[in-house]
Amino acid sequence: MSEQTRTRPSDPAIQTAGRFVPQAPAYASLPAAKARATRGGPEIREISVRVEVVTPILGGATQTRAVDEVDIIRAATVRGHLRFWWRALYATQRPRASALYDCEGEIWGCAATDKGGRSAVEIRIHVERAGDIDSSDIRLYDSKDDGKATPGAYALWPARGEKKTNTQPAPRRMPGTQFRLTLIAAASYEAEVKNALRAWILFGGYGGRTRRGLGSLRVLENPSSWLPSKATRDAIKDLFKFDILAEPTSAPGDVPWLGGAALQVGKDEHDAMKAWTTALDWLKEFRQGTSGQSGERAREPGTGKTQPQRPSISNWPEADKVRHLKGKIRGHAPRHNASPVWPRAGFGLPIIGQFQKNARNGGRYDEPDAFELRWRSGNTAHDRLSSPLIVKALPLADGSFVPCALWLNRAYPAGEVILRGVNDSSAPFDRLVAPGDTAQFSALANKRSLRAAFLDWLHAKYQTTVVAP
Repeated sequence: MSEQTRTRPSDPAIQTAGRFVPQAPAYASLPAAKARATRGGPEIREISVRVEVVTPILGGATQTRAVDEVDIIRAATVRGHLRFWWRALYATQRPRASALYDCEGEIWGCAATDKGGRSAVEIRIHVERAGDIDSSDIRLYDSKDDGKATPGAYALWPARGEKKTNTQPAPRRMPGTQFRLTLIAAASYEAEVKNALRAWILFGGYGGRTRRGLGSLRVLENPSSWLPSKATRDAIKDLFKFDILAEPTSAPGDVPWLGGAALQVGKDEHDAMKAWTTALDWLKEFRQGTSGQSGERAREPGTGKTQPQRPSISNWPEADKVRHLKGKIRGHAPRHNASPVWPRAGFGLPIIGQFQKNARNGGRYDEPDAFELRWRSGNTAHDRLSSPLIVKALPLADGSFVPCALWLNRAYPAGEVILRGVNDSSAPFDRLVAPGDTAQFSALANKRSLRAAFLDWLHAKYQTTVVAP
């Protein structure tokens, strides 16, 4: 008896000798899920959104400086992002740390105990398309020899290769990854889970350095359910069903809040990369920009022939303070006094820097060795403090993007900033100008905090729209 392949003309099938194997239907053709309940448990809801990554992804894999080529969008990474934004949204409603911890554990999971620990939210990811991988090196500046700077280099600089240590550039996944994210949760958690997802899409991203706009997202289907119609406080309030930026009644702790945060936006763009690099350039200009008059700019412009726009002497005080503390004031006379002050610590720690020791004429500058700023609580030193500032392309429901600067509402930790390995180098957070000193960068003068200094400077220089406060 001859073997034949049996197929049904109305159904797609895999043709296998002697038997019929139906083909699985495409994900998009499946009917919408209905609310259901587990046996003896609560009613379950399915939340689904289709998104695209619109700026490069750095990290997100199980190993550092790597791109996962199999598990392209990892559920564990997404869960971590959603947990963060849930906390930013709802911590103000649960001022007691124990209540916040218990509720967070119920929804997003916690360490296993006798009472449980498993997350109440199931995460499913279906990757439809993966963006290309770019392993080229990061060019920080335009150069006659190497060409144009890498777009977004100010955020991507940790991916640079290092010739001295034979470290290869870290690969990045370029924009274009598309995936469907499905969350399955109890109906009682639906509103908070949806809002955490909205906040992640709006203000966050996938992978590492999302606070500098990497891994940002846009919504591909039904965007009005997930994104505001405009970059206004009223539109954001309508989306979340409450004013997420409202000033809280209690003082913040070490958990970043959206309540009491400051938000400024620029003009809308159709190109996400353009909106991102615009927002990124705001921060770059504030920290090391060379435009404007002397005294009004962060650094003095360079004079080199191959890289004429590369900044020169800094008008921030940190470099001079390091020179004083390390006894290296002859080679480059400081313009600031010797009292320690570390204002840029407010953008996050550690800060690792080095001085230019090689002169163009072949000589050597008598400058300090590389330095590192950390923070200390009592006798314990800490090397990590996340930035409260997010600069990114904020997506809107009409498909456009606005450059945004979001300063989360968070208190500084109980401690002080220190120069690693140097005694008597401590200074409080948010001290911008040392006693008896004169600010060489006018944006720092007479400001109560780095947040106020940056946001006032940003609005004055770029005429940004103040959304909150």
